[in-house]
Amino acid sequence: MTLTRLAVLALLVLTVGTLRAHRADAQARTAPRIAAPAPSSVQFALAGGLSLPAGDLGANADLGTSLDLRAEGRLRDPRWSLRGDLSWDRYDGHGFVNSYSYVALAGNLVHRERTNHLYEFGGLGVYNSRVEFVSSGTRSDTNLGMQAGLGLDLNTGIPRWFTEFGLSTAFTSGRSSVWFPVRVGFWF
Repeated sequence: MTLTRLAVLALLVLTVGTLRAHRADAQARTAPRIAAPAPSSVQFALAGGLSLPAGDLGANADLGTSLDLRAEGRLRDPRWSLRGDLSWDRYDGHGFVNSYSYVALAGNLVHRERTNHLYEFGGLGVYNSRVEFVSSGTRSDTNLGMQAGLGLDLNTGIPRWFTEFGLSTAFTSGRSSVWFPVRVGFWF
């Protein structure tokens, strides 16, 4: 799957979800409003999907998989929250590299639109990169990294399903470690 096809697919998913969210918003205007969660409430989510490597990583790896466990707590303004992510992304390598994998622990600031369906996120984290060579050797390195993206809540109940398109990068020495995870998950 090329980058263009993946980007078009992600855009299509977000567009369809946005249209559903606007229709649900119109219906919600006639229904009584539900109060926002208390600032101290914490929710947990599990997500998984595909991850497209880019840059030097993209030249040396195939389309990968992504898993994510997160916790999010709302701030005083219900549109803002803090989120902690524990994520794992893995890619099959080419040539002398068997696989690349990244484990990240990141903190993000999340902004939700007034409709509570569309959201943006961004933050910093610690990324452990591991390269497994065909010759059975491995190399592991821990670096600072960042992630940012756009997501869409697909419903408002529990479990609350969401999809998101992100950009992750680990500031590794000598090469570019950039990837685009596309995830679907649910809050529980």
